[in-house]
Amino acid sequence: MSSLNRSVRHAGAATINRSGHPAYAMDDKTKLVIMALTSMLAEPKFYGDTASDLLMLAQDLCRAGEGAFVAKLAVWARTKGNIRSVSHVLMAVVAHECTGQAFVRPAVRVVASRRGDDGTELLATYHALFGESVRWPHALQRGVRDALEGMSAFQIAKYQSRGREFTLRDTLRIAHPVPRDAEAARAMRRCVEGTLAVPKGWESELSARGNTAEVWNELIVEHRLGYMALLRNLRNIVASGADYDPVLKVLSDAGNVRRARQLPFRYYSAWRELSAAGLMTTSIARALDQALAASCESAGSLPGRTAVLVDTSGSMGFPLSIGSKVTCRDVAAVLCALLTRMCDDAWVCRFDTSASALTLLGTSVLADIRSVPASGGGTNMIAGFDRLMQSGFDADRVVVLSDCEVNMAFGGRTSGMRTRTVQNALDAYRAHVGHDVWCHALDLQGYGTQQFAGPKVNVMAGWSEQVLRFVALAEHGFGGLVNAIEAVRL
Repeated sequence: MSSLNRSVRHAGAATINRSGHPAYAMDDKTKLVIMALTSMLAEPKFYGDTASDLLMLAQDLCRAGEGAFVAKLAVWARTKGNIRSVSHVLMAVVAHECTGQAFVRPAVRVVASRRGDDGTELLATYHALFGESVRWPHALQRGVRDALEGMSAFQIAKYQSRGREFTLRDTLRIAHPVPRDAEAARAMRRCVEGTLAVPKGWESELSARGNTAEVWNELIVEHRLGYMALLRNLRNIVASGADYDPVLKVLSDAGNVRRARQLPFRYYSAWRELSAAGLMTTSIARALDQALAASCESAGSLPGRTAVLVDTSGSMGFPLSIGSKVTCRDVAAVLCALLTRMCDDAWVCRFDTSASALTLLGTSVLADIRSVPASGGGTNMIAGFDRLMQSGFDADRVVVLSDCEVNMAFGGRTSGMRTRTVQNALDAYRAHVGHDVWCHALDLQGYGTQQFAGPKVNVMAGWSEQVLRFVALAEHGFGGLVNAIEAVRL
């Protein structure tokens, strides 16, 4: 089995990153994976949006005979990476470029089946990308039809997408699904006729009766809020004066955490919102901490000694999306804390213009997240390696959490390498400790270049705890993200 993600060699692959500094080029598959798992489409990034690059690269790979890989990436992004809009774009490109290929329909079926409106959003994405007078590919129609045929009457009523440019009514007219039972058949018919009532959900209940403790208590007791709704409304529930103990039991249950598939930073966002409002209590903090700890259980453990270098530079303070309070630095801090919890022994260092060691205990995830500062400054990753060498810590692996847009290198033993990639600083550290240390680079923004290459280098990407699994998997010979995506069965 291959022991590495596809990595470029030291020589012959030199390029520059978006900030104009030395880097290595990525092969096309790795580049598409990195971009797909770190993108909220059409959202600005500090060094520029990557959505058009992602779209063109997906098309190029399909036209080069790699459509099955792009389809597998769409499936992995939707089912493992918890990324929705990107999976729709990738799947729409595959359906358009790979007409007649057997892998398209089953991939569409998976992507369109995760939520009741995925099929509608997928067709809307295809329509937006490929024109108003579009001729729907048969595999796209049939894959969406397969997904629709599993919908219950309640789901049909709930996911009508009323008020959107593209609705479930449009989807039913295009896909012509066979309803699973008589009740679903009636719901589909009424949806097409425009007479199907939207079921009253918790949102409409709150709108009609007010954001009060009485309403929240009723909704909670009747189990009318799903896991995501409970997490995202925790601040409102607590502020209303409702009994939130049953909510905390749901949120902290390990089985619920696994099934909910929330990105880990969602728990930290809930903690921050409650803290800012003066509503935090020990029971709430404990429940959110337990949920965060449970979220990384599937990632396994990391034996031996691990050095973690986390980027706290200015570009990491850019929000993930317009209107969001979550920044790339928040994601890095959360993943850093989860990673530290997985380690037998960890040494942690922050870097920006300079670098300094941090004290993370690995016991409370929330406490460790708060130990990662919001510093600002340039991106001097080499300073992190300088500090690592000065520490005397003999690591079995180095894990770097960064947007990988290195743009400076000052001071320390490796300062003469400022015109080269950070791979040279890694090689210097390997020589310093006398053995081939693994390097796992977790890219959090996907600008399309990398700082490390060669043997025992594993390039990863994503905001989900799932990506942390590939630290141990790569070292045990199971390969990295690209290998995992290649292994997806359609």
